[in-house]
Amino acid sequence: MASSIEIHPITFPPEVLARIAPDLSIQRHLSLGVRPCLRQFEEFRNIEISDGGLSRSTDLFHNSEENNILGSNVLRSGKTIVITSITGGFVEELLPVHGIDEGEEELRNMTMQHDRISQFGAVYPVVEVERGRMGAPTDEEMNLSQKIYNCILGSGVIPKSSLNVSVGRRTTNPDKSVSITYPDEEGPELDQQFLPKRKWSYVLYAKIQVFSRDGPLFELCWNSLIYALKNTKLPRAFVDEKTTDLKIPVRVRGRSAAIRETYDIICDSHKSIPLVLNSKNVGFASNFGVIDLDPEARLPEKEDEMQVDQEDSILLADLQGEAEESSVLSTLSIISDEKGNLKHLGIIGGGSKVTTETIRRSILLSSKRSEDLSTKN
Repeated sequence: MASSIEIHPITFPPEVLARIAPDLSIQRHLSLGVRPCLRQFEEFRNIEISDGGLSRSTDLFHNSEENNILGSNVLRSGKTIVITSITGGFVEELLPVHGIDEGEEELRNMTMQHDRISQFGAVYPVVEVERGRMGAPTDEEMNLSQKIYNCILGSGVIPKSSLNVSVGRRTTNPDKSVSITYPDEEGPELDQQFLPKRKWSYVLYAKIQVFSRDGPLFELCWNSLIYALKNTKLPRAFVDEKTTDLKIPVRVRGRSAAIRETYDIICDSHKSIPLVLNSKNVGFASNFGVIDLDPEARLPEKEDEMQVDQEDSILLADLQGEAEESSVLSTLSIISDEKGNLKHLGIIGGGSKVTTETIRRSILLSSKRSEDLSTKN
């Protein structure tokens, strides 16, 4: 006599089903008119921001010389936390401050008019997605860093003039007191012959750390970096009067030698100036996904109701969770301001058709999202 075998159905919690069968999980949710994260299709997550009290200009540090963070931001979106810290340094320009030939200056200005990128400064970011272990940077981290660098430079957020260093001079008065004077504070009456003959500019670095990743990262990293740049303060720099005319011999080709001025640039721990951004080029990022609803995943209202074979294209805003990130292959990444002016538009087609109406709707939602994020400080 054959023995009967009883089969019990296996059920999984939503988070487990989203991991072993993400396509089935998201299709089941979308057929009910809701996403796996229980948000509406075009609903964004709330974002909370703060400076984190990490920069040297906060009341906690009072411009401490031990802290080299010029600006910071802590951004929280759902479970994901992004911490951005801005540091900097000095780089010497090839051209001197004064004494440039008029013809050379005119040629340089004509070249810069045609070369738009040369008119703006950049930030050199390093993105770290914390995984609980040490190791070499992943391809995703390097690609994110390069993409953020390209977008900052291409959108023209930082004017190059904002990174120019107005070098001051520290002098010792007859009464042994020390004073520091800056050209932009004293005006044209400051004796130019005692100022350095060379030109320096600030160079900015950004360290972006991501904790508890829960979806695409570029948009969160970009927004956190913009907030950090908005509260960045650059320290003033000066040279000592004893080194303004110091010259050292430098060995060049052959046995000849050239006399070169040398300076010791010192940061003023008590004075700083805010980083001036090009406000009309500042925008915030949003991401969208396009997915086709599988007719077989729909749940009919009645058992005798017949399902109709049709595919509806659904636009999802602010992708979240493993199910959406792995299943939604057609994505849009948009950087725009509150007026709808585009700074960056990236479209990846992965099976679902991205129509012009979808792009138009995404840009409209992105501008509203940017308007909301611009009010957060």
